[in-house]
Order: sequence, then structure tokens, then C-alpha cells
Amino acid sequence: MSKKARAYSLVFGIIITYVGVVFAIQIAAPDNPIEPENFPTKCPEDSINCSLIAPNHHRSGNLTEIRIKASLLEVMDEVREWIDSQSGTSTIGDWPEQTHAVFRTLILRFPDDFLVQGFCDNGDSVLYVYSQSRLGVSDLGVNKARVESFAEHMVNVEMATSECV
Repeated sequence: MSKKARAYSLVFGIIITYVGVVFAIQIAAPDNPIEPENFPTKCPEDSINCSLIAPNHHRSGNLTEIRIKASLLEVMDEVREWIDSQSGTSTIGDWPEQTHAVFRTLILRFPDDFLVQGFCDNGDSVLYVYSQSRLGVSDLGVNKARVESFAEHMVNVEMATSECV
């Protein structure tokens, strides 16, 4: 076999292996939207691939909620805008009070679920946020950073002050 033929075989083998790995990841972790009534209330104990802003917070800078003095409709619209502005995302579930997006890594397309649920409490819009990688044991800090970045954005974005009803 000539050098050129070996080089083509090697490149072809790498491409086939890559496509096979990406396909296997998609089969092992299919997109299944999480309905609002099934919003996760906690992360697995000692998890290093899950972050949660909620009463049972986990890897979230000890945030138990994001509270905003604005209408829930406006807050959830801003949630969706932030998600759409992030690279490698797609929304697989969308309800008035919850959005379920998937963030995928650039090369191997590993999926991370990102859910935001909103509700009204004492005139404020309150958000709970959940982010977890579907495969593996560690996320290398990506979900924690994503949740903290989202929280910082939401508390700093300007919205019309109003009661949540």
C-alpha cells in the first residue's frame, strides 16, 4: 500500500471513528424533555456533574433561588433569550413556566441538560435552575460555571419593575 493510500485510510478511519463515537453518545443520551412537574429537586449526593439553584442547592454558590421584581412572562422571555445567545444550545421543551435546553460540547457533542423553572412568590418572579451532564462522572466545572453565569446575568439584566402575578 502506498503512503498516499495509507494516509487516506488513516483519515477515513479517524472520520469513521469520530462519527461512530458521536452517534454512540447520542444513542446513549437521547433528548427527553423534562416536564415542569418532573423538575429535579436535588442533585445526586456528592455529584460533580450537576448544579442546582433551589432549596436543595448544589454547586451553585449557595444560591437557593433567583428572585426578580418583574413579571414572570418577561423573566421567562429573558431566560429564553439568554439560552438562545449561548453557543451549542437547543431548546427541547418549552412551557410558560419552564424551559429545558440542551448544551452540547463542541467536538464530541456531549449533552448537558439546562432547566429553568419560574413561579411567582410574594409579588416576585422566582427561578430555580438545574444543569447536569447526562454522561460521565465529572463536568470539569462547566455546569457550575454555566449556572453561576446565568444567575449573574439574570440579576443584572434590566427589566421593567412589576408585580409577578
